[in-house]
Amino acid sequence: MELTVRKEDMVKGLGKSQSVVERRTSMPILSNVLLEAEGERLIVAATDLETSFTGECAARVSKPGKVTVPARKLYEIVKELPADEIYIKEKSNNFLHISAGRASFDLVGLSAEDFPNLPKIKGMAQLSLAGPVLAEMIEKTIFSISQEDTRYNLAGLFVQQRKSDDKFYLRFVSTDGHRLSLVDRAFEGLGDLELGNGVIIPRKGVAEMRKMAEESEELRLGLSQSYATLTQDQSKLILRIQEGTFPDYEVVVPKVIKKSVVVNRQAFSDVLRRVAILATDRFQGVKLDFKEGLLEVISQNPDLGEAREALEVDYDGEALSVGFNARYFMELCAAMRSEEVSLGFVDEQHPCLIKGEADQGFISVIMPMRL
Repeated sequence: MELTVRKEDMVKGLGKSQSVVERRTSMPILSNVLLEAEGERLIVAATDLETSFTGECAARVSKPGKVTVPARKLYEIVKELPADEIYIKEKSNNFLHISAGRASFDLVGLSAEDFPNLPKIKGMAQLSLAGPVLAEMIEKTIFSISQEDTRYNLAGLFVQQRKSDDKFYLRFVSTDGHRLSLVDRAFEGLGDLELGNGVIIPRKGVAEMRKMAEESEELRLGLSQSYATLTQDQSKLILRIQEGTFPDYEVVVPKVIKKSVVVNRQAFSDVLRRVAILATDRFQGVKLDFKEGLLEVISQNPDLGEAREALEVDYDGEALSVGFNARYFMELCAAMRSEEVSLGFVDEQHPCLIKGEADQGFISVIMPMRL
């Protein structure tokens, strides 16, 4: 393999591969990035066997070929090279020579034959959508994906296809057992996707989707029972669908609200952040005391003391006192856009339903806790 490539193009491709590469693995090849030169392009690929990335850029290829080298070190080298064009040549024993200006490196690699074959997906129906829309849908759900890998059916984003009033909606749902986030968006072309009863995209893959969505104006999303793909120009993510059955989340969503409170989202988040300073580190439990026109947030910690702060709210019901994890509300407020948010309650034992006018199609449910 021998080629010349623009530094800017290679940095961009390698940068996108970094978070896909496995840092700690019993398979050293998964810490490497695959470089393949063919025609007039350089292909960059990385995988952890569940999430895969491929990207390509224009190159002047003198000799086609492929090799794998440590992804992080190659990225660091290429970023620091002092010239706009980089010369790359494969040497014997899988060494890769990299030079630009007066700087040169010889990097130890591994045979490309040992690199896992990336999934070859053909004929999958794809949906065109705006990057900012997809980024917002993920932002509204990613924070409540379970961090416990033992609960594998919750450690991902549940994606469903819904139909209402002759419109197809793409629904994202996430839950960690203590809270739930759900967002719907209408798209044309959704009817072509084959989602069955829904699929689960693993947490790491969802994070990679958000990065690509934040950097793109237009994307193509492909979904099937086995894989999800996200394509933007010459970059492509391939995500293996997680096995398992997502729980019946609809039973958690309160159907009837008996008490409703309207609060200023930013003011509510600020009060929670201050009062939670004295809450216990693990659960960050705070008590929300609602009275007519007023909310008092209280935290009590036997080792540190007590904190309380009042906030004016729109509420004219009976007194209500409920305990919650403050962090759940703070993360939710950060993901929402509405200036005012509505907190709906049945009673002290049932979950709280949160909505906002500027967050159409989005609801969140947070379970109460005993303090």
